[in-house]
Amino acid sequence: MKTRTEPLTLALTGASGFIGGHVVRALLADGFRLRCLVRPGQESALAHHRDLLPIPGTLEDPAALEPLVRQCAGVIHLAGATGGRSYSEFAAVNVSGTGRLLEITRKHAPNAHFIHVSSLAAREPGLSWYSKSKRAGEDLVRSDRESWSILRPPAVYGPGDRELAPLWRSLARGWLLQIGPANQRFSLAHSEDVAQALCRLARLERGARRILEIQDSHHGGYDWPELAGLASKARQGKVRRLRLPAGMLRPLAWYNLKLSRQSRPVLVPGKLRELAHADWVCDNTALEETLGWQPDQDFPDRLGSLPGWDRYRQGHPPDSGSA
Repeated sequence: MKTRTEPLTLALTGASGFIGGHVVRALLADGFRLRCLVRPGQESALAHHRDLLPIPGTLEDPAALEPLVRQCAGVIHLAGATGGRSYSEFAAVNVSGTGRLLEITRKHAPNAHFIHVSSLAAREPGLSWYSKSKRAGEDLVRSDRESWSILRPPAVYGPGDRELAPLWRSLARGWLLQIGPANQRFSLAHSEDVAQALCRLARLERGARRILEIQDSHHGGYDWPELAGLASKARQGKVRRLRLPAGMLRPLAWYNLKLSRQSRPVLVPGKLRELAHADWVCDNTALEETLGWQPDQDFPDRLGSLPGWDRYRQGHPPDSGSA
């Protein structure tokens, strides 16, 4: 697959999020010019750089989307909803928002390569409102564009990670809380690998049409005993595993859905079904063949950069393994 080497201008949504921050830094370092959609008042969350233009607005605002994408060589769509009380709340962002961005891109950047950062959950649309909405967003991209790439990352880890932070902090204290079944296997992707893959995708010549999965350098995914073993070795202390059956958490998930005052609770019944699904393993084959590149981040080497692991990174003695 041929790549483009001239300076390119890209439009980016979701730039102020966890993954988005890594993507912005990688793209700027690789010589791209960026226009980044940010919520009004959050412009300061982006790095100050001569090749970065923040554009205040949301996916609901055509007046912001038009200058975002106008005559761009590519669009990287990272923004998405991960929590909600109903399918319509997820779909408002993951489907309608994606559709609106596609419509504006069709009018003002018809030759742009549209890169849609989806989720591995889209592989199982029947599990949850989230997974259903991510698949629906993918379907819009596939039907709308002549040049598109869809990237499906699994759980993404790295510096600044908040969603998985409770897991990493628990591991650092010597405890692994397991929600999935005993035979569950899952892939992980490091945020820097995701960012580098997007840099490569953005340089592909127009005409791409592909769905790609990405994981870190540990092919075949992880299981819970392996994750505990890696953490135990890193902290030089025992890691105790405590399994929490999905049935035990189901009342909490229903409480969040029905009674919680949070506008978009994360742990709802659908999310619990995602967590209990046995197979979340990625296959990097298509990604590596398309990009001529392999992820190089290794989980044991990057564990010290995760939330809760500062004491080990700074050389402090490990604790006894108690909570």
